[in-house]
Amino acid sequence: MRNYLTAECYKVFRRKDPYLTLLVVLALEGVLLWGCWLTSSWGNEGMSFYSAATLVATMLSIGAYAPLLTCDMVFSEQYKQNTLKNEVAYGLPRARIYLGKLAVSTLVSLLAAAVMVALYVAGCWVLLPHGEQDAAAFALIGYGLAGAFPLWLGAQGVTMACYFLVRNTTLAAFVGVGLLGVVPGIFQALGLLFNPVFEKVRQLMPTVMLEKLPNMAFQTDYLVLCWLMGLALLVVSTIVGLAVFQKKEIR
Repeated sequence: MRNYLTAECYKVFRRKDPYLTLLVVLALEGVLLWGCWLTSSWGNEGMSFYSAATLVATMLSIGAYAPLLTCDMVFSEQYKQNTLKNEVAYGLPRARIYLGKLAVSTLVSLLAAAVMVALYVAGCWVLLPHGEQDAAAFALIGYGLAGAFPLWLGAQGVTMACYFLVRNTTLAAFVGVGLLGVVPGIFQALGLLFNPVFEKVRQLMPTVMLEKLPNMAFQTDYLVLCWLMGLALLVVSTIVGLAVFQKKEIR
């Protein structure tokens, strides 16, 4: 497994896609920081390190869709190029292939997230005025990351299952978006039209929980719920994805 992980890391980190994607996101962060600094320089006292840095908590929900990019970087059209078929034919255990790619895509996601959050917060610290609420900003960011981390893992598991089980990469991405972003809306409508139980189920979906996270700040029970639901989704999606992949014919 160690050799497989090393090989997968070598393949993804020598490609340009991860770095170009990260560069684009960092450029967008730079635009946001520039806007915050400009607002502050114009005399808006409401724009401070606290107000800008705590935007991190509200942007954590975007991380649920990041696996659509990182899983694609690792999976990299393997059905189309027959590389997955070659790995199976070479005799590599399917469990090793599945879990290895899931682990590497998760690693790429977490490294990118760490760089993006660190550079944004550092930019806020350097460019914007400080106050008594600085410590509160770090506390809110820490709470948000602690709750978002397991939910991101759950989304990663769901997305990787889509890429393994759907032959067309573009279609796999659409299925992932549907499961993560569209299904909650469907459950919301079902809850309004038929039974409130659908709304209760919707509240436990990762994208919905991530959106609620800033408003549930410092509530330990909600943090525990995030971990329970995120890890449960990761485990269930991995078991289902791996079980189906084990029996899937690779053409």
